Amino acid sequence: MDRLADRMRSRIARTFVGREPELALFSDSLAEDPPAVPIFFIHGPGGIGKTCLLERARALAAAHGIDSVRIDARDIEASLHGLTRALADALGDPAQGVDLPSVLAHCARMPRRLLVIDSYEHLEYLDGWLRENFLAQLPGAMRVLIAGRGAPDAAWRTHPMWREAARVLGLRNLDTGECACYLAARGIDATEVQAIAQVTHGHPLALTLVADVVASSGEVPQQLGLDVVRQLAERFTAQSPTELHRRALEVCAHARVTTEALLTDTVDAGQAHELFDWLASLSVIESGPAGLFPHDLVREAIDDELQWRHPERHREIHVAIRDHLIRRARDAVHGAQRSFDILFLHRHAQAMRPFVDFRALGSVYFERGAAGDLPLMLASLQGEVPAPQHEAISRWWSHPACTAWVVRPAAGQLVAATLSIDLAALSDEERESDPMMAAVWRGLQQMAPPHPGGRQLLARWNFASGGTQQPSAAMNGLQMSQFHQWLTVPRLGAFVICTDHPEHWSPMMRHIDFERMPSCNRTIDGVPMGCYLHDWHAVPIERWLDVMVDRELGEERPMADPFASPAAARLARHAFDRAVREALRVLDNRSALASSPLTASTLVNAASDGSRPPGETLQQLLVEAVEALGRRPRDAKFSRALELTFVRPAGSQELAAERLGVPFGTYRYQLATGIDRLVAALWERETG
Repeated sequence: MDRLADRMRSRIARTFVGREPELALFSDSLAEDPPAVPIFFIHGPGGIGKTCLLERARALAAAHGIDSVRIDARDIEASLHGLTRALADALGDPAQGVDLPSVLAHCARMPRRLLVIDSYEHLEYLDGWLRENFLAQLPGAMRVLIAGRGAPDAAWRTHPMWREAARVLGLRNLDTGECACYLAARGIDATEVQAIAQVTHGHPLALTLVADVVASSGEVPQQLGLDVVRQLAERFTAQSPTELHRRALEVCAHARVTTEALLTDTVDAGQAHELFDWLASLSVIESGPAGLFPHDLVREAIDDELQWRHPERHREIHVAIRDHLIRRARDAVHGAQRSFDILFLHRHAQAMRPFVDFRALGSVYFERGAAGDLPLMLASLQGEVPAPQHEAISRWWSHPACTAWVVRPAAGQLVAATLSIDLAALSDEERESDPMMAAVWRGLQQMAPPHPGGRQLLARWNFASGGTQQPSAAMNGLQMSQFHQWLTVPRLGAFVICTDHPEHWSPMMRHIDFERMPSCNRTIDGVPMGCYLHDWHAVPIERWLDVMVDRELGEERPMADPFASPAAARLARHAFDRAVREALRVLDNRSALASSPLTASTLVNAASDGSRPPGETLQQLLVEAVEALGRRPRDAKFSRALELTFVRPAGSQELAAERLGVPFGTYRYQLATGIDRLVAALWERETG
């Protein structure tokens, strides 16, 4: 009789690709009696193809005349009795023999079998018992295949007996050739293979789902659709035992690399060590010298799904990660590396994608150049910078007003450099000696007049191996060496970037709020040159960083003071949200509050009696709203976090967490939730 299960196994066999190394090891075990390696532990994330591999292994066993039985741990009671009952049922033991000795006796009578246990993550807490009390007692001719999402306990690899008797195999995504074989079996045109492999990263489940889309629509999606993302994210996050674990996974998906220090600041200080170890144990997480990171598809699925499902939580995690990285970037020890991690947060910004090689982040580092770097740099300039400029670069390299920054893939190597010259520290004659310096200095008098004692930096020469017009690791390093200066140089006034072919850089420069200096357009040694300026007096670094949060997340927000021109009409929901958050930040400054768009809101108008300025009315309204939130028992802790941050500030967020008696990560969660609930309550009053 043609059974449904047989047809399903036949379909799996027709489309099964890859996994040759794993199947070769298993085939060797099947060919030996008794097998030298009788037990295989397969692990990998949801959708990676574990169950399909198990079915393929069962087919191989059948070809060798070996019967197989299968247990899916999802379908049994997670207890010793439940496991024993499932083993007895699977092995065909009589109902009266539901105990371990009876099961083992049955195995002894029919030793040449394959036992398959799928979804092993549901039996993890029985792992020790199963290994020592059951598997160790099986007949030598029996084979066992176990598959689960998480990597197995260390005893599988370290105990002398299990190290020899068992093989632990982690499954990875399919390569492009394997994707091509699968898609050909699905009847997908070979011309579509590269695009599908790129959008799915070779993840088997994603490959299957996208193949379904192509088969039905005839078009390859440019990115994973929402339905696909949600299915993948659900599988990847299913391993999170608590809400804190899920948040740790979401942080890991959003940050370039995750360290224990990052989890301390963004999740929970008290459990950061445990959470880091848990992340490291997941099959979807890889490790490197800088920390932990997920596979690209895992990152995209979890992060995109969170942004769709809970945009406020996604933003709060983004800001928490960013705050941690900025603190580290300002640190003399960690600053350079953390700068690259901040750049990674721009990956959602369309304006940055043509100018940054996000995959190469972390492959180079930058530092101040030394005198010994000049010969190396001059050798690297060949073909990158016109020869007449070499002499000028050599002359300025050692000038007291010049700071050279170099980018290295390794010590003793150099792939990029930038020379920052403080124009305010030069004499008129020195500025006039270079046509670009002279033009920039004159342009600053009109666009950003220098303040006494301020530093006016011009990144006069910028070069990278392979050129500056294409994204590369070298350009990543050059750009972030300049960002590091914006963060750390004291009394920084203007920062001007001199570029060749300046039109090329216009989209990125607008994104980071650098303005073109038209009076500085020049052609020098046959190369068109231009300059872009940011005035750090007009838009200070903290204001700039605050606005860049939105731009990093792919949203546009002007750098100008958001309180400059209050709206007369009712604000949209997102604008109201932003205005409340801005007002909380300046709650102690009535003059700043007077310029808030909220002063034109229904809320403030209803609260005003005409005797007080609008800023004072808004201030009192917000304080009372925080207090009202605290009168609701379920919101009391969130109100307290708002109070110690905005109403009666503790002095810093760290001190606020200490006053509350909670870990810093918990405080950040309570603060973010408090703001969300305060905004919701005010919006209800505004629109009610």
